[in-house]
Amino acid sequence: MTKEPKTGLFIKFNTLTIIAVYFLILVGGIVRSTGSGMGCPDWPKCFGSYIPPTTESELPEDYKERYAEKRMQKNERLAGLVRSMGFPGLANDIRKGKNVEETHGFNFARTWTEYVNRLVGVAVGFLIIICTVLSYSYIHTKKRVFFLSVAALLLVIFQGWIGSLVVSTNLLPGMITFHMILAIGLIALLLKVRVITTKERIEGLMSYKPYKVRRLLVICMVLFFAQILMGTQVREAIDSLALSLGENQRFSWIENLGIIFYMHRSYSLILLVLHAYLIYRLTKSIAEFKTSKYLVWGLLVLVVAEILTGAVLANFALPYVLQPIHLLLALMIFGIQYFLYLIIKEKEVSAHQLTNG
Repeated sequence: MTKEPKTGLFIKFNTLTIIAVYFLILVGGIVRSTGSGMGCPDWPKCFGSYIPPTTESELPEDYKERYAEKRMQKNERLAGLVRSMGFPGLANDIRKGKNVEETHGFNFARTWTEYVNRLVGVAVGFLIIICTVLSYSYIHTKKRVFFLSVAALLLVIFQGWIGSLVVSTNLLPGMITFHMILAIGLIALLLKVRVITTKERIEGLMSYKPYKVRRLLVICMVLFFAQILMGTQVREAIDSLALSLGENQRFSWIENLGIIFYMHRSYSLILLVLHAYLIYRLTKSIAEFKTSKYLVWGLLVLVVAEILTGAVLANFALPYVLQPIHLLLALMIFGIQYFLYLIIKEKEVSAHQLTNG
């Protein structure tokens, strides 16, 4: 006898996990904007303990050298692996890249900011494990739910390993970008599972030329993903300027960013126009004022908010508080785009099955 899947419980944990992942992205943005990425010089522990110290006096006198040596030993192993995979340039950056050998002293605020980030990451990991266990109840009815949940669990484990490399390489720029791309992949997996388990309940999007709307959504997603990647390049350039010019020259950072910043800024206006057209097309596919309509208009609000926060960042010397919000808005936009795409695709499949059944 086939057991009924634990749909209600699974959906609750799936929702909680999606919220937790976005919260982790927000906390990660705070870590980045406050320069707390190396607040803990080791991983998974923080200064050799599961609960970090509160004062520098709790650490041995040569703690900087100890952790720097451990990081370099780990980097040597990683560099050897990367070189064997055919990436000698990256291997060299891992071993002797700019700032890789830099040591960091204890700073209470930065250490505990990074520690909270890790605690949230652990919480996300446990939520993913619970979702994977609950997803097994779908093994006989919707196998994709189980296999996608397992994929999400494996991705989180891999993400944790990459996180350790981000620390050991002293926030190597490419590693940070890859770390964020993995977070986007995790969101995509969780949203895919959500649509599969709740597609029968999803209402509001009808069949008005769905293939054209879906194609437009794909274009918007691809172009917006390119904008996110461009934003990471701007962020990496800012990190470099912060080190070279110093905090006292913060108001001159923007003017020294170069062409990548102006491309990122101008490109946002193109995306605004494209999304305005997307909203128009999506509203023609909505029959009633339901969840789908909230998502559609929410998408437009988020795009406008993303551009406004970007303008404030550019004109007011990159306020700390807005940097993580700007990142969070970007990934929320991508999440809604992908969720709407999945809804339309599932509705198309269902309509095709009814027509041919």
